[in-house]
Amino acid sequence: MNRYQSLARGLAVSGVVLAISSASAFAQDATTVANRLKTMAAEQGIDLSWNSVSGDASEMVLDGVNVKPSGEAEGLPIGKITLNGVAEDSSGYSIDKLTTMPFSKSGDGVAVDVSAIILDGLRLPAADAADPMASMMVAYRHAEVASIRIGVDGKPAFDLQGMSFDMKEPEGGTPMEFSGGAQSFSVDLTLVEDPKYKGIIEALGYQTLDGKLEIAGSWQPTDGRWMLSKYDVTLDNAGTIGTTLDLGGFTPDVVKSIRDLSAKMAEAGDGADSTASQMAMLGLMQQVTFNSLSLRFDDSSLTNKVVGLVAQMQGQKPADVVNLAKASIPFMMMALNSPDATAEVSNAVNTYLDNPENIEIAAEPEAPVPFAMIMATAMSNPQDVATTANALWKMLGLTVRANQ
Repeated sequence: MNRYQSLARGLAVSGVVLAISSASAFAQDATTVANRLKTMAAEQGIDLSWNSVSGDASEMVLDGVNVKPSGEAEGLPIGKITLNGVAEDSSGYSIDKLTTMPFSKSGDGVAVDVSAIILDGLRLPAADAADPMASMMVAYRHAEVASIRIGVDGKPAFDLQGMSFDMKEPEGGTPMEFSGGAQSFSVDLTLVEDPKYKGIIEALGYQTLDGKLEIAGSWQPTDGRWMLSKYDVTLDNAGTIGTTLDLGGFTPDVVKSIRDLSAKMAEAGDGADSTASQMAMLGLMQQVTFNSLSLRFDDSSLTNKVVGLVAQMQGQKPADVVNLAKASIPFMMMALNSPDATAEVSNAVNTYLDNPENIEIAAEPEAPVPFAMIMATAMSNPQDVATTANALWKMLGLTVRANQ
């Protein structure tokens, strides 16, 4: 063997060794990333498992994936998860795109089909990261699911299309912002079999409930201010149910403590003595404050349909049903023994029934109220409903308004 042959053979062997070493390193990196994803999922109460991990930074694949809520016996097999564009820096891992396979599950006459779940701009903070989001949640820039379908006994029951969410991480003191919803959903009401409800549904003319969902809000990790600025469920030819919520004190530490304590209580079971845990939870809730809440309904024909149906069932005119509803409000409010609250509710209901546009119940205290104080007030005098209700009404700054 001449020296050139020896050199060639040496280079070949070196190449094989290098290739094997590189493949081993890629596999190790893929497993490390997958394990970090598993840990982050566990922080959200989700157990993530798989049969194998393969690939490199350009494309990693988790095969035979199973997902289930922590503590549950049975999970959901979703097959394969693909991670594209994985990069590592001092703060953790960034993933350009995570994609699942479409998956389905059926049993007891119910079949669920979910299209591929796609997460863009996924961040997996390092375990020792100073980022307050590190132990809180899997952060992403955009998430989408094209469709979710549920069938009952071979018939379509629920169909959701175009669900997506966008998230903007906290940066430079700004809060995390989120928004999203579903372009459309449909619920088949013809599957309702109870005659008592089936007749009402048919009389109202709703064979299906079609609509859309819109969500928006923010969370400031530094002080725990959590705001749900929009949660609107719009039902075609019926109306829009809107909710807003403003809470304080939900810092990462508080949320983690509540989550850990809840998991501990669930693990102990129903028969265990939970007095200590309940006291600990009450202490944590002292740090969480209630700032405001609103529940609003914007009508687009549902109210008059309901009034017309009630009138038909009772053999009356719609105007008679409206007048009876107006007259009943003061009697329903008698338990509060509050003339001011009774007048406010009566005026709002009367205004709405005369011209159904919108009606809203809002709780807007003058200053943030600790949840522990709300709970203590609610339980302070269980034998005197009027006193308790009045105390909560004043504490929370409850108001009822219409057509505003």
